[in-house]
Amino acid sequence: MTIRGTPSIGKRNRCPSCPNALQIASGQASGAERQASLSYRRTDARRANSMLAATFAVGSCKPSLPSYGSISAAVSSVPSGSTVEVCPGTYAEQVFITQSLTLKGIASGNTSDVIITVPVSGLTVISDVFGDQIAAPVAVTAGSVNISNLTVDGTGNGVTSPTWLTGIYYGDGSSGIVSEVTVRNLSAFGRGIGAWIVGLGGESITVENSSFHDIDNASVLPAGSFSPTVKGNTMEASFIQVQWLGGPGSLTGNVMNGGQIGVYTDSPGTVSGNTITNATSYGIWMPFGPGSFNVTSNKISNVPTGIYLTEGGDTYKANSITKVGIAIECNCFVPTVVSNTINDAGTGLDNVPASFSGANAFNNVGTIRTGGCAAARSKGAPDVPGRHLPIPVHVN
Repeated sequence: MTIRGTPSIGKRNRCPSCPNALQIASGQASGAERQASLSYRRTDARRANSMLAATFAVGSCKPSLPSYGSISAAVSSVPSGSTVEVCPGTYAEQVFITQSLTLKGIASGNTSDVIITVPVSGLTVISDVFGDQIAAPVAVTAGSVNISNLTVDGTGNGVTSPTWLTGIYYGDGSSGIVSEVTVRNLSAFGRGIGAWIVGLGGESITVENSSFHDIDNASVLPAGSFSPTVKGNTMEASFIQVQWLGGPGSLTGNVMNGGQIGVYTDSPGTVSGNTITNATSYGIWMPFGPGSFNVTSNKISNVPTGIYLTEGGDTYKANSITKVGIAIECNCFVPTVVSNTINDAGTGLDNVPASFSGANAFNNVGTIRTGGCAAARSKGAPDVPGRHLPIPVHVN
């Protein structure tokens, strides 16, 4: 059954023999009339509930389900809390989601490729809570929305500066889980972002087990003051894999390859168990920010500088840093640097204050430690709370 518009819920015909609310409240209704009214309301509630959250399809691969011809039609029409299963195929459309639901691609026959591409008419631009202009093939602006097993392809997007091209966007006030998605081909003059997630507090957003590649800025960008989770993803953006401009959260178990910077974060939280390779500038760059960072058990290799920090008070523990020019650039700050293993490095710890102490393992390191700091530097000033700008790539 193909649904071309909003599913019909049916007319709620009023019970002709039932008293109204005023009659019941004033005692004018008899006992039998009150009982008839209660029975009718129960029946009416069951009828309404039967049309609430359910499973719907997009495409024709699930003939047993009510179906829609497009993803946009489905997500704007199904009852809140429903599941929308999308059949394999290519869908040239911009999808706006404004209510709670689950959107997932499914397998049919010998394929599970569900691909959302840029519509011929182009992408509508929206503004986030900070005033950034964003063009997103998939945009969640309200509700708790889970998205899985979809590919977002930004080929032919036509987006120009100052607009940001974002594969999947979650706006302030929305929540959900992005899992097992692929976001690719986001080229917008240095303004392509794989997943941009925004929150000013209370939101719960997770990006996990997904693939981001051929993106000209960042794979994932949390922004605001909430606590997101980014875990188990594979990232190959050309500039920064993760621009963490959100509140305290966790960045764990991701594999990051290439680009200029693996992780750029100015917000406190946990950066743990990530593998970062082949960045052309820094594995992890910790600029001035509020609170404290815990950077532990990461594997960083084949980068000029493994960890570049610009504040004290953070913890860098049990990281493995290999094949680097400088393993950890301390910049005369005094963080906790302990139990790290540094191998095949020109310099182990650079610009370390005399007051620094910490037991680390140095193997095949030209210079274990350099000083030259007159005194330890104090913690830097944080950014303005609640307002963080993504870093654009400068394209000539």
